[in-house]
Formats: sequence, C-alpha cells, structure tokens
Amino acid sequence: MFLSTVRKYTRAKKLTPRMLNELIQRIEVHQAERIDGEWVQKLTIYYNCIGALFIPDTDTLPTPDVTVNTRKGVFVTYEPAQNEQ
Repeated sequence: MFLSTVRKYTRAKKLTPRMLNELIQRIEVHQAERIDGEWVQKLTIYYNCIGALFIPDTDTLPTPDVTVNTRKGVFVTYEPAQNEQ
C-alpha cells in the first residue's frame, strides 16, 4: 500500500497537504543544540506503513576500493570525492 501511494507522487512538483496526509504519520521536531559552534536540530519523520527511515551518516560508511580492468593494460580506479573543509 505504501509503495502504491509513493508511486502516485513520483512526479510531483510541489508538496501538498494531501500528499503529507497520505504519506506521513507524524513528524517529531527535537530540541535544537549547539554542536561545534553550529545549531543542529533533528527531525524524525514517521511514514505511514513503514515507520521512521534512518539513513546512515555518509562519513561513517566504508569507502569502496574499486579498480576495473577496462582493456589490456588500462585500469580505471574509483576514488570517492574527499570532503574539503
């Protein structure tokens, strides 16, 4: 049921109250806190039928080490972009 509802809105141009009511059960807004001099505020979105969806922080994911032998003597290596700060 959730996927059929999501598929209805894959080409939506703007968010409408009807879309929110069909897709989202509730949104929790957590207390804002200062981390390293910046204000950070966490939001937790609970979707209908599947609950909260937590996406891992990309900084903690392992970086793949990929080398592809495209043709004899030629290797292509994937190097993820480094975050410059």
